Amino acid sequence: MPFPLSAVPGAGRRGPPGSRPAAPGLLECGRCRYLCTSRACCQLVEALLALLILVCSSVSYGSTGGYTGLASLGGIYYYHYGGAYSGFSGADGEKAQQLDQRFYLLKLPVARAAMAVGGSLLALSCLLILVGALRLPWRFPAWLLLECILDVAIAIGMVPAVYYFFHFLLGVYNSSVCKEREQLYGSKGYRGFECSLHGAEIAAGLWGCMAVVAYLLSAGLAARGYRRVRQLKEKPAELYEL
Repeated sequence: MPFPLSAVPGAGRRGPPGSRPAAPGLLECGRCRYLCTSRACCQLVEALLALLILVCSSVSYGSTGGYTGLASLGGIYYYHYGGAYSGFSGADGEKAQQLDQRFYLLKLPVARAAMAVGGSLLALSCLLILVGALRLPWRFPAWLLLECILDVAIAIGMVPAVYYFFHFLLGVYNSSVCKEREQLYGSKGYRGFECSLHGAEIAAGLWGCMAVVAYLLSAGLAARGYRRVRQLKEKPAELYEL
């Protein structure tokens, strides 16, 4: 990745002798200019994708399930996914509550794992952006090689992670608990409780696939940036020829 001259110590705009340098704009300082580079843009995309994975996976984690009866409302039941439902009473209401809780516990491990992955990738992306803004890669070019290896490892690791994410969820939706729960709600005419992937889960997997591409691109930019820094350090005169 070609580093901007302002991000390299000793380089900058050279005007006539005795002239005053122009006042820097909002992104003209050395640290802020890093945000305009291709590597920083790629890292910002990675942070956005990690945030989307975290938000989408939290939908399954936040849905606690549980079909709660409110006797004070005259037999009207409130379902935590949203909306007041009637039609359940006695043993059916208790059975619906138990099925919801069991279904929630089945989905809980994969939801927690997806949230952990999304949160970790978000923190890592923010850290890499900060490191780039502080120009650590210029002082220690080996950092770019480490970043390249890390990006490749994440990209490779995301492939089986996305596979097992969908594999685990499909196992939950094919379980007897989900089938019995779907049948119970369907017998009362309720919709939205089918044993199939919902939009947020599909979106989380798609964001994961896009993250694979983003991290591979980031690895290539880091490798190119390493070569560029080494060239500038070996031939500093090129700083003034660019």
